Amino acid sequence: MKRMIYIDFKFRAVGQGAFYTGIFKHQNGNQFSFVYDCGSKSTRRYIDQEILNFVGENNNKKIDVLFISHFHADHINKINELLNKTAGAKCAILPYLTPEELLLAYIDVRKSGGDPDTLSFIQNPTGFLLERSVDEIIYIHPSDEDESNEDNNSNINDPDPERLLSENFNFKISNGLKPNTKRDEGNPKVSHYYDVGIFSIVDFWEFKFFNKHRDVTTLKDFIFDVKLLSGINDLNFNEIADFITTNPATFDSSFNTIYSKNFGYGQLINDTSLVVYHGPLVNFDQYVTWIHEWWPYRIIDKKGTLLTGDIKFDQDCLDQLTNKWINVKYFENISVFQVPHHGANHYIESSIVNFYNNVDFWIVNYGLGNTYKHPRQEVVDMIEFNKFKGEIFGNTQVNAFNYSCSL
Repeated sequence: MKRMIYIDFKFRAVGQGAFYTGIFKHQNGNQFSFVYDCGSKSTRRYIDQEILNFVGENNNKKIDVLFISHFHADHINKINELLNKTAGAKCAILPYLTPEELLLAYIDVRKSGGDPDTLSFIQNPTGFLLERSVDEIIYIHPSDEDESNEDNNSNINDPDPERLLSENFNFKISNGLKPNTKRDEGNPKVSHYYDVGIFSIVDFWEFKFFNKHRDVTTLKDFIFDVKLLSGINDLNFNEIADFITTNPATFDSSFNTIYSKNFGYGQLINDTSLVVYHGPLVNFDQYVTWIHEWWPYRIIDKKGTLLTGDIKFDQDCLDQLTNKWINVKYFENISVFQVPHHGANHYIESSIVNFYNNVDFWIVNYGLGNTYKHPRQEVVDMIEFNKFKGEIFGNTQVNAFNYSCSL
């Protein structure tokens, strides 16, 4: 049987960070690509090379969809270079952060010596992306807790295999997300949606989003403490930057204290991470998925992937997720699972590992020689002990994880 569509997914070898890509190619010459995060704190030559690799594999074409999980440097500090090398993106999808959350992200990154591009991105995400040839920006908001689940699985026509396999097939996007009518940027290139509904390639592939509810009270308490520390009543990016520059030692020690007091282990910016599931709309019998790192190639049955960024994936997070993603396929179909926050302590619990019992590969992104001691051995041991099946794979600056699907 002639295979009409070839798909290649890759956790790229960038070290202490994340750079995940998907490239879909049809025999008729049409193609579609997406990226989830692009950043690293490891030696830059690794991610620089992977960006060049991606550009070549994508035939020097514009990215169709750029997903951004959250605003930490190791996930976004190479977005500028990526967009410059690819002539931009047709669409960027990222979590919406309040001005207070953006300020917290700015403080966090600025304190740790963030580069100018990353700080500029955090200060004005919309302007940064539009200036770099992103055609459309979609911000994802957490849906209200009392939101009806009726909209969580928008109606999608049954996929048409004949259209999918025809020479006239194109990768057309369907946005079935629920609009957030409370937000209006006054810019036709910018829109806001809740994390309910489905974003998909018509007749073929779907993307589901999850944006966790955050504790606004805790954030306000933190901002109040920062105001007391800095003596600045009306906080803004420029004044905070000046204070950090002129009072580095005072700010560093005091910031860590008030940060721990308010957030503990659950770093708030990590919890803004946009979680993305992607997989086929229908598991046609013709789908074949294999892992490149094994020879002969290892065939896997399930086709779904869960990308988690740095979210704190505890039982509360899972409860929110299952309340929104009411179709069990979004859990049962996951074969590749990105372990959140590089395998750090307190970011994944045993109950989560137990729940995802069809996972074939638990991917941990980390840099060899990193100073954070990622992944923590106790986390690796916990996953090993509690997983129903599957293997733990270290995605480092020398180990990419590559898997493909054809139809």
